[in-house]
Amino acid sequence: MGPYSEHNPVPTTQRFESQHSAQTLDEQIDLGIKPKTQGDNSGKYEKEQMMDKMAGAKQKPTEKVKQRMGERVVKDPVTGREVTIKDADFKGRPVDAIPPGNISFQPFLPARPLSLEPFMRLFDLLQLGLATAFILLWFWFSFPSGCWWIPFTWPWLTWMTRSTFILGLGFGAVSGASIIQRKLEKETERFRAEMHQARGERFSPPNPESVEWLNAFTRTIWGLLNPEIFVSVADMIEGNYLDSSQSLSSFVDAVRISDIGQGINPVRIIAMRALPDQPGDKEYPREEWIDQGTNLLLEQAEKARVEGRDNEQSGDYVNFEVAFSYQALPGQGNDLRSKNIHLLMEFFLGLYDWLHIPIPIWIQIEGFVGTVRMRIQFIPEFPFVGNVSFTLMGVPAVEVSAVPMAKVLPNVLDLPLVSRFVKLAIAAGTAEFVAPKSMTLNIQEMMSGAAIGDTRVTGVFIITIHYAKGLSAQDSNGRSDPYIVLAYAKFGKPLYSTRIIIGDLNPCFEEMAALLVTEDEIKSDEELSVMLWDSDQRSPDDLIGRVQIPVKKLMENPNKTIQRTDNLTGFEDADVMSGTLCWSVGYFNKVPLNKELERAPEAAPPMPRRTAPAARDLPPPQPDIQRTLPEAEYPSGILSVVIHRINNLERQNLKGTTSKDREGQAGQDTDEPSEQSSNLPSAYCEIIINDDLIYKTRVKQYTTMPFFEAGTDRFIRDWQSTVVRLVVRDSRLREKDPILGIVNLNLKDLFRSGSEVSRLFAITEGIGFGRMNVSVLFRSVNVKLPRSLLGWDTCTVEILGPIMLTMNSDASALRPETKYLTVFTTDSKRHVPASAAENKDGVVTWKIDRLRLPVYNRYSSSLNFEIGKHSVLPGQGGTDALAVVWLKDLVDDEETDVDIPLVITKDLKQLRQNVLNDFTASTHDYEVVGHIRTRIKLDSGLDQDHEFHATTQSRRHAFETYDHIEGEAIIAEKNSHANDDGVIDKEEKKAIARAHKRQLANRQRGIHSFRPYRTAVWMKQGLKKRIMPTKASTREPTVQSEV
Repeated sequence: MGPYSEHNPVPTTQRFESQHSAQTLDEQIDLGIKPKTQGDNSGKYEKEQMMDKMAGAKQKPTEKVKQRMGERVVKDPVTGREVTIKDADFKGRPVDAIPPGNISFQPFLPARPLSLEPFMRLFDLLQLGLATAFILLWFWFSFPSGCWWIPFTWPWLTWMTRSTFILGLGFGAVSGASIIQRKLEKETERFRAEMHQARGERFSPPNPESVEWLNAFTRTIWGLLNPEIFVSVADMIEGNYLDSSQSLSSFVDAVRISDIGQGINPVRIIAMRALPDQPGDKEYPREEWIDQGTNLLLEQAEKARVEGRDNEQSGDYVNFEVAFSYQALPGQGNDLRSKNIHLLMEFFLGLYDWLHIPIPIWIQIEGFVGTVRMRIQFIPEFPFVGNVSFTLMGVPAVEVSAVPMAKVLPNVLDLPLVSRFVKLAIAAGTAEFVAPKSMTLNIQEMMSGAAIGDTRVTGVFIITIHYAKGLSAQDSNGRSDPYIVLAYAKFGKPLYSTRIIIGDLNPCFEEMAALLVTEDEIKSDEELSVMLWDSDQRSPDDLIGRVQIPVKKLMENPNKTIQRTDNLTGFEDADVMSGTLCWSVGYFNKVPLNKELERAPEAAPPMPRRTAPAARDLPPPQPDIQRTLPEAEYPSGILSVVIHRINNLERQNLKGTTSKDREGQAGQDTDEPSEQSSNLPSAYCEIIINDDLIYKTRVKQYTTMPFFEAGTDRFIRDWQSTVVRLVVRDSRLREKDPILGIVNLNLKDLFRSGSEVSRLFAITEGIGFGRMNVSVLFRSVNVKLPRSLLGWDTCTVEILGPIMLTMNSDASALRPETKYLTVFTTDSKRHVPASAAENKDGVVTWKIDRLRLPVYNRYSSSLNFEIGKHSVLPGQGGTDALAVVWLKDLVDDEETDVDIPLVITKDLKQLRQNVLNDFTASTHDYEVVGHIRTRIKLDSGLDQDHEFHATTQSRRHAFETYDHIEGEAIIAEKNSHANDDGVIDKEEKKAIARAHKRQLANRQRGIHSFRPYRTAVWMKQGLKKRIMPTKASTREPTVQSEV
């Protein structure tokens, strides 16, 4: 606390008690005792939190920052213990948590003058008084005699003129006072920082306990850094602006960072101290945590690598807590501006996207203070530093100025209300790195040249939901409509959802899901949550029960599947939850890279040198992932795709030459794209795996060099049959987002040289040009799935042969030959009339042409055959019998003969979504009356049959991508045979015309090159969707977006 003085007065009783309580809490934390928090065992509170997480974010990032202000207790990701943090402030010390130790003896910062606060409050009163005075002046002098409320009359013009003059003058006076006040505050802070710097330099080494040696080192290398390393920071700033754009004026359409630089004025280190590692352990420090020269740690690390376990905790760690500050050099000239940390941003002012006026604004960092904790891993291999994790101990205090590129204009952020919003926006962006959140950088992989190196995913949970038994009834009819959601309890976001089974208390799902396990789930002691919900149409879904198991417990027996039967529990009413869940779960880790599959380097290896005896004891180097092929024996694994940037991205410009004398001129512009061009794209990327859209980046506004550095990790079933498509689209208003280009990657061809590929790919099949810098990595997982589970989730069910039904002798009264046969999946349906049926020797045969039924969620869908009456009148139709084959049991692109039992029961709708097995037979009353036999083939991927069912935006975008790559070529191949018989009939002419019109629309040629026509088409489609809305799908695809 320090001695009591004018700046640190003797506290009151209440203040002393609060300080004593805080000190006691800190002492408990230092001793490793976890403080108790209110509501730890409150099930009601936990349920509310879970519901809020599943409902999605309802607050803006700035609102969350407002609620988090003040001191709070969080878990420190560096030391792993509870710690009290507080947001930084220029008025106080950012290092209050650092006691006197190996830090500078000089206090930070010099005390703020007490006379300054009353003086600044006078400016607040002055602004309030000026605003009140001008409002009174406006009220007394702006209203003329006459009917001033009637528009476009002389009294109205007089009132408008007077009001504009008085209110404008008042706004200028208030803004001037605010600018002067802000200027005084910043000059005072700059003076305090200069005093601290002078003190620090005066007491620099050889005096002990100083950090000025580090500041001298930072000052030397600061100006030598390449500004390109801050491109990712610029991308984060642009993203934070987009997230907070709803709070700004609607006239600001976009923002772009044209330039970024660190200047020559460096960040200063105020204080620094070491932190203990694993302080909560009673035996700390143990000798085996530090290598004593016996290579014990090296042997353990090599053993962990061979076994495929997490190797992140190997090696020695050093933890630091660093307090830092920054103050810009004074002055507003161009030469002085460039010496500070700065950004050159362009705000695009527009009016409903009809015009875009770039306004360049110089953004200068005036100052910031804060505290960061770092955890540095040291390893025995070059560059001797592995992972570096850092977390902020509270939101840093940041002061920013925004000056238009004109000397007569003031700092925009000094205007009233603007400064507060900008500070909240900056706080919302930096809050993503405040404890308990953290960020980890793998320095070894960054310096090795590998763009990804390895994923943060340590393995996967392969989960199979078998069935639930004895569920509680949630609906008034005594039933429930159950479905199951998989999630991590603390994260809360649903990661997988099964299908809904209508009206059943004993549902049988038999669905398989794969959940990625990362280091974050392990470090945060996550729990796997399996939640059963009751689906309701007109009200929020009800929780039937849940099963929650720690992730670390499920990882105790790796690479083994364990079948479990768990009783359901709830939240605050846990004792009354009825029912059990039968499911299987297994944790499967990554397969270590096979040294035998590593290719020799292209360049000749250097001559071997003599090595020291200690170096011979080191383990052999790990296989290079860029030269090691993935194993075909383990086809399932984790696919990581990262889109770095796109070089020289531009739209295709086919406008004709406007000059009258065109002879001899160049037909098209071949110059490099310019950032000042009027044809700049606003690009975003989509990642499509096996025709399923799974990821979407943010929009990068008006630039030819969009920087993304975004991607995702996904579990794929078979890397040898997987196709990845990276789509670049141009974000537009009042028209569809056209495809600028596509990168089509067949993983079997891509990974011929290694498990990771990082290079430039040209984008094709669109209306733009450019080269995409992409990194793709695959790591096998130690699991071998059946062949039927290695297929695509999007496919087409093709019924090749006739459908034959053999009835049991006691079921002849059904007379199926006189009834309709309906063949359907979750997404499509076909009717076969009774006239197509033929009964011969007790076998009913429906002679049909080839049936094709598109499917989107193959591994949770079934192919159903229903026999019954078909009528347009209500109550006259119905289903008499049902046969179900589950598509998860079929192999992709292979013809399979199926024999399906035909069953009858009182409630066929209930039985339709249940898997018929021994459990279903014991809990449901149904009777097998015959068997249906036919030949089925699953055609993997999209085709033209999916176009009608692509109703959502994600499915429509996936189909458009397929159409550009494959669909148009298939249609063209089909139309090329129209004249094989020597005659092109009327239908063939229509098909050729449709294909031509389709290609013109996709390439924006012909009439589609005019924007008004494209806008009219967009309006027509939107109006049609509102007048005749399509039926929403029951299983909407989940698309992960960049955050």
